[in-house]
Amino acid sequence: MGRNRQLTVLAALLIHANRIVPINSLIDAVWRSAPPATADKQIQTCVWRLRNAFTAAGAPVDLIETGQGGYRIRLDEEELDAHAFEKAVRRARELVAAGELEPAGAEYQRALAFYRGQPLADISGPLTYAVAAHWEEHRFSVLEEWLDVGLSLGRHAELISELKPLVAEYPMRERLCAQLMTALHQSQRRAEALTVYRNSRLAQIKNLGLEPSAGLQELHQKILSGEPISPPPAVVTPQPWPSVKVPAQLPPRTKDFTGRRDLLQRITSDLRAGGGPRVVALAGCGGTGKTALAIDAGLALQQHFPDGQLYADLRGQTDPASPQEVLNGFLDAFGVPEQRIPAGLAARAALFRSITASKRLLIVLDDVAESTRYEALLPSGESAVLCTSRASLLKIPGLTEYRVDGLPTDEALDLLASLVGVERVFAEVDSARRIAQLCGHLPLALRAAGARLRARPHCTLRSFTDRLATRQDRIAELSIGCLDMGARLASTLEQLSPAAYRLWLRLSLCELDLVPEWMASAVSDRPGEDTQRLLDTLVSLHLLTVAPGAAPGSPTYSFNPLVRDHARQRAAAELGPVAGQDVVERIAPALGGRESTAGVSGAHRSDEECTVYGTQTV
Repeated sequence: MGRNRQLTVLAALLIHANRIVPINSLIDAVWRSAPPATADKQIQTCVWRLRNAFTAAGAPVDLIETGQGGYRIRLDEEELDAHAFEKAVRRARELVAAGELEPAGAEYQRALAFYRGQPLADISGPLTYAVAAHWEEHRFSVLEEWLDVGLSLGRHAELISELKPLVAEYPMRERLCAQLMTALHQSQRRAEALTVYRNSRLAQIKNLGLEPSAGLQELHQKILSGEPISPPPAVVTPQPWPSVKVPAQLPPRTKDFTGRRDLLQRITSDLRAGGGPRVVALAGCGGTGKTALAIDAGLALQQHFPDGQLYADLRGQTDPASPQEVLNGFLDAFGVPEQRIPAGLAARAALFRSITASKRLLIVLDDVAESTRYEALLPSGESAVLCTSRASLLKIPGLTEYRVDGLPTDEALDLLASLVGVERVFAEVDSARRIAQLCGHLPLALRAAGARLRARPHCTLRSFTDRLATRQDRIAELSIGCLDMGARLASTLEQLSPAAYRLWLRLSLCELDLVPEWMASAVSDRPGEDTQRLLDTLVSLHLLTVAPGAAPGSPTYSFNPLVRDHARQRAAAELGPVAGQDVVERIAPALGGRESTAGVSGAHRSDEECTVYGTQTV
C-alpha cells in the first residue's frame, strides 16, 4: 500500500476495530469538507484494494466486512498493537495491585515496547491528530507508572538516564520532574535535583505565569531541608465504566507557535478559575491563529484537568457539525458503548452532563458558528470550555471573550524567522517588517509568505517585498496549499447579506486609516440605524474593527491592511472602475461644514501607494 487514501481508510477502520464505520465517516476522514461527487464509489474501491492486499498477505477473506451503511475490520485482541498494549498495561496494573513489582515492571516494559515512533505518523488530518494525541498521552501515563515502579524498587541511578531527556523535552510535566528529582536526591545528587525544580518552575512561570503545584513545591522543600524522601507509591486504582478512558484528544502543539504570552496567561487563568464550568472564547477573523492558540493553551493546562481533554472541530464556516455528532464522539471517548448512547440531542446532553459531573475536563470547541446549539455541549462540574470562532459569541450568557488580532511586529518577525531562518530575516530586518505589514501581521499570511520564501532560497526579502507590494491580488500570493487566506475570507464573506457586503466593499475605498460612522452612512444608501446594524455585523465577523479611543457616540472603524487590500481587489472586479469616484460623490455632500478632509480611492494608481487604486482628496 502507498501512503494514500487507502491508508487513511485503513486507519479509520483500525481506530474503530470490530465496529461498523459509516461510509460518511470514511469520506470525511479522507476528504474532510470537500469530497468529490464520486466519493462513495472511491471508498468502495479503496476497501476492495485493501481486501486484495490483505488476502495476498495471507489474511482471512472476511477480514474487512461490509455492514449496514459502512465497513468493519474484525480483529482479535492480539492482532492489533493497541489492543495488545492495553492488555499488557492491565496485567501490569494487576501485578502492582498485588504487590508484585518486579514482574509488573517487566510487563510495563513489554507494553511500552509496542510504541515504535509517533502513532499514525504517516497520516495527516483531524481524524488522526486527535487519536495520535490520545495514544501519545496514554504512553506518557504508562511510562510514568513504570518509572514509579522502578523508583519503588530502588533503581534510582538507572532511571536518571531515562528521565533526563524526558524532563528536558517536557519541563512542565510535573510528575516526570518529581520522579527525576527523587531519583537524583536518592543518588546523592541534591544540587542537580534542585536545578530540575528551578528549570521546571521557570518554564511554568514563563509559559503560564503560574507557580508549580503544591506537591512539587513540597518535594522541593524536603530536598532543601535534607529530609528523607520516599519514592512515589506504585499504586494504580482501576476505574469502572463510564470512566474507562482518560481522553487526550487535543491535536499536537504547533512547533513554531510564537508569541501571545500575555493573552495565553489570561486565558489559562480564566480556565483554571473555580465556581462551575468556565467558558472562554477566542474570536477573530480567519488566519489570526485562534486554533493554534487554543491548542497551546489546552496542552499547557493538561495537568490542571486530570480527567481528560476533549476536542471537536465544529466546522462552523464550512459544513457545521451537529451537536448530536459531537456528543456521540465525546461519549465514545469515555467508553460509553454505542448501544448505550441515546438518539436524541437532549438525552445525549443529559448523559454527557451526568458523566462529567464529578470530573475536571477541558473541552476545546474549534470553529464554532453562531448557529451552533452550543449549550448542549457544556459539561457539568468543575470543567472548562475553550471555543474559537470567526464571529463574536458574546450573545451566549456567561462567556468570556478575547479578540485575537494580528501579531505585534516583534512577534511577527519571530514567526517569520522560525519559518525562513533567523539569519535571513535579520540580515534584511526592514524588509521583514514590511512583509509583516503587507501580511496584515496575520499568522496564516506570514506562514504563507514563509513557505514562498523557503521555496525560493535565493530570493531576497527585498525582492519578495517588492513583489507583494506591487501585486494587485496580494492575497493570492499569500495563499499556498492549505495556507489559503483567500478561502478563509471567502467563507466569512458568504455569511454577509448583500447590503453588508456592498458596504464593506465601499468602505475599503475610503483612503483613511480610520473611517468615521458618518462616512459609512454616506456610502450605504441606508438610514443611520440600518447602517449601524450593518456595521455591527461587519465588526462581529471581524471584517472591521472599532478603533480604540473614539469619542462616545462617534465610533470610527478600521480594516486589517491585508483584509482591506482584498476588499479593494473585489471592489475593482465587482463595483467597476468608477467605484472610487462614486464614493467621493457620496461623501462630498455629507462633509458639509466639516473642516476635515477625507481621502477616498480614485481610479488611477498612485506613485506612492501600492494599492489597486490611487488617492484623491475631497
